[in-house]
Amino acid sequence: MIGNKENCPCGSGKMVQDCCGRTTEPGTNQIQLELINILNSYYETALPPGDVQRLQEMLGAWNQRLGGWMEEEELMSNVSDYYFFVVRKDLWRRHLVKALNRTQNKAVRGILKNWQNSFVTFAEVTSSDEQVYHMKEILGEGEYMLAREEGEPEDVRVVLAIVLEEWRNDERWVMPISAVAVNKHMSDELVEQVRKLAESSDEQNSFDFFKDYLLDIYEFVCKLDAQTLSDVVEQNFTPLQQEVVEILDAKLEDMELLPGAYEMLLSLMAYYFVEKQPKFRKPEVLAAAAFQLASDVRMMPEIYTQAEVAKLFGVSVSSFKKHTDALYEKIGELEEVMAEGNGSGAPYYIGTDPRPDEQTHWQIHMLSANQDFDSMEEAQAYIQQAMQKPFEPENRQQESQMLCYMAYHAETPEQRNDFAEMAYGADPTNVDALLLRAEMTDSKEEKGKLLKQAVFSGEKQFDDRAEDTWAFVTNRPYLRALLTYGVWLYGQERYGESSEMFLIALTSDLHDYQGIRYLAISSLIYQNEIKQAEQVLNACTEISEHDAAYLYLSWLIEMEKSQGASEKSAELFVRAEQANPYVGALIHTSAEKMKYPRAAEVKPGTPEEAQYIWFLM
Repeated sequence: MIGNKENCPCGSGKMVQDCCGRTTEPGTNQIQLELINILNSYYETALPPGDVQRLQEMLGAWNQRLGGWMEEEELMSNVSDYYFFVVRKDLWRRHLVKALNRTQNKAVRGILKNWQNSFVTFAEVTSSDEQVYHMKEILGEGEYMLAREEGEPEDVRVVLAIVLEEWRNDERWVMPISAVAVNKHMSDELVEQVRKLAESSDEQNSFDFFKDYLLDIYEFVCKLDAQTLSDVVEQNFTPLQQEVVEILDAKLEDMELLPGAYEMLLSLMAYYFVEKQPKFRKPEVLAAAAFQLASDVRMMPEIYTQAEVAKLFGVSVSSFKKHTDALYEKIGELEEVMAEGNGSGAPYYIGTDPRPDEQTHWQIHMLSANQDFDSMEEAQAYIQQAMQKPFEPENRQQESQMLCYMAYHAETPEQRNDFAEMAYGADPTNVDALLLRAEMTDSKEEKGKLLKQAVFSGEKQFDDRAEDTWAFVTNRPYLRALLTYGVWLYGQERYGESSEMFLIALTSDLHDYQGIRYLAISSLIYQNEIKQAEQVLNACTEISEHDAAYLYLSWLIEMEKSQGASEKSAELFVRAEQANPYVGALIHTSAEKMKYPRAAEVKPGTPEEAQYIWFLM
């Protein structure tokens, strides 16, 4: 519903809290209070016996088809919303007429007149930010906005909802009565099924179509949502192997596994079942082995000894240890495959924070910048002696940068914030101080403003005289600002702007020590700028062709170009899997994606790298 800071719908030009929404209750407004009361009172409408019987019959029909997926309360809520706002839309309109006669609030009256149009929307999310989804109807031409609630997932692509129409300052909004958000993994198939259903129906308008077929569409959603790892297990595992997974699931139910850990664990077990074909009679034995592995490789925060695991599953240590060892061997084999495709397999750095050694390089630069040495030996001797003493800033600018590094290296969030505040106080134009300040604010508008300011401030200080601009340590804050602002824009799904930041950084930093090339390619793919994404990919072939991220993005580009119909795409996926075999499980299950890290050392071919690659896809 309309917020306190929005322009009042009455047209006065004032904010809601200073106009029709004025109230003595903090955190709400009179418009909200009246509208909520009107909605709640509608659900309390006394229905005639015929309507009661019809509603009960409808509940029984929906329960028969959806009861296996929905809890009773959720099912009753969906049926009630459908009945009161779609089937008996006439009752809703009568209720609004009565409400209009009772209120003198000009803004409320305007909204109630719009609310007479209740309908079902099946819409694609064309863009979104932290506050709003911009949507376009899939079976029609309508476009409107839907307020986005805090904590909603980032990957919503389609919304199925019963809504009320609202006009706010000449913009068409909808307010959801009930809604289902569908992610990218499910959206394409759902859209295809609904379109086929619409083509086969006799209905001439979308309202009548959804009125007749909403139950069928809910069933589509539930079936697609249920196509999770459970179906993978059922289709590919033997009954005894399925029992292993069921026992493991029961023990893991209350555990907080790391994102994607369960998918990786199950993928590893599938490899073991297929390739090793282990012999066992008690499924608890294999479940215990998998649980022990999850504990040992830190897929869960808790650490269990072998004796504790044996007690938990009611088996002996000796019975499951050999299977745990075999699973370890499988991890080793996968890592060997990875190493063959990634040279030394040395960890690489990703993140928006500085590399750990940057502060040392910066201090050396500050100490030697104004010195005149006759030889390299003299310079080295001076620096060695100077580095034995605590660094003493010579001015506010140096003090600010030193405090920024202290913030980046802080052990707690509180310390990080404290150092960041001091850095900004010492020099509010310092690039890193602006980045840290942006990190601290919850305001989207303020965060964007500070990140832009950091980029602008860094650009003024940037020295492009060397081919490898990263070599100038004073350049790194600017490159970091481009990366950080780009990552933030990427998270807002503003891919055009994020790719612009990443490409500026790539042009400035030819050697790309920050992994920006993959973020740039990913942003371009999201924009459907496949040709340009391929150009960037080809430009970094020499330094990247063995990287798992490079190989998976190559595959993704080929898939987009050929719509999955080329032999080359299959070959590229095989190569990518050899570089990192853990990504496939994340793709197949549409696992939760990590947030781009502040700082992380990633070892090629590991589950951690798979999470990073999945973020890019």
